[in-house]
Amino acid sequence: MRNLQFAATIAAAMLLPQEITAQDDKIHYSWNISVDNEGLWNMTTGHGAWNGLIAIEGGISPWNGGLIEASALASYGTGAVADDIQGLTNIDAGENRAFRLAKLGIGQQFGNWALFAGLRNVDCDYFTTSYTSLFTGSSYGNFPILSMNHPLATFPLSAMGVHAEYSPTGNIVIKESLYNGVASDRFDRQFRVRPGDDGFFNIGSVTYTASVNEDECFSPASYMLIYSVASLPEDGNRQQMHYTILCNIEQPVASICDNARLGVLLQGGWNPTPGEEACRGYVAAGIISEFRNGMTAGIAANRAFTLEGDESDLEFTFNYPLLRYFTLTPSLHCIFTEGRSCNVVGMLRLSMTLGR
Repeated sequence: MRNLQFAATIAAAMLLPQEITAQDDKIHYSWNISVDNEGLWNMTTGHGAWNGLIAIEGGISPWNGGLIEASALASYGTGAVADDIQGLTNIDAGENRAFRLAKLGIGQQFGNWALFAGLRNVDCDYFTTSYTSLFTGSSYGNFPILSMNHPLATFPLSAMGVHAEYSPTGNIVIKESLYNGVASDRFDRQFRVRPGDDGFFNIGSVTYTASVNEDECFSPASYMLIYSVASLPEDGNRQQMHYTILCNIEQPVASICDNARLGVLLQGGWNPTPGEEACRGYVAAGIISEFRNGMTAGIAANRAFTLEGDESDLEFTFNYPLLRYFTLTPSLHCIFTEGRSCNVVGMLRLSMTLGR
């Protein structure tokens, strides 16, 4: 707990100058603080654990279309409750750290284009969507076909890179990102730009999002095609090219008395790179129910095809907003790993979000 409090103090100090500067009406700023705490209980083995995560981010716009962004993480956990491959909780950052710098860079928007250069990770650009953010399993917000095969810039790691977005219409967004090939959460490695030693990681996507009315409270249909090309260091000084193609489909299918809407989530990924990849493929499907009062519920199943053995995770989750800033999320995971026993894990997460 002291580590988390220490990190919150540091991050708040980083954001303080933005509030002072924002007294000038020509300068705009934003900030967000999110705190997650969860308890886990493996009903199969009787093991329990706790995870905590603090994420703080801020941005300041000192000129027209310009944006300076920074974010930091603090994490603490008591250990894993299941010997699973994919990771049943998406806030488990591994090693306990009081401070991780997650983003630091400069962006510029002009017309239909948006550019960013600096320290960044891929999560918010490609994996965090309306439907995937409901589930607590790691794979829904970070495809294992990428995270298991590459030391890429994904939670809790970051790397130096450039990111570009182009919106030819209001419904279509094209994204492209180029990162240093090896990501890290250490200051002495995060700011490396060494393609000769670390290789590179390139990822891009094309997304179509259906139009919605201004007063619409439900998530729209969304279709995303993602691809990646990476040159990563192998044994010795040799570098190997890796290719991946993925898709994420979110489709509303039915309304219930105008108070709720059912939707379908479909995910898939394939790695055609020759050789033995840690994860060769991934598929997932889910059903999501969104309610007009802000509640959401879902059931989803995924399967990762890995060298350690194929693994499936069946997740039941419910997201209930409490008051204005809090959200309660109970979840149940049934994990089936090839060659290992089945694990049934219950989770209860309390989240708090503040921002402007």
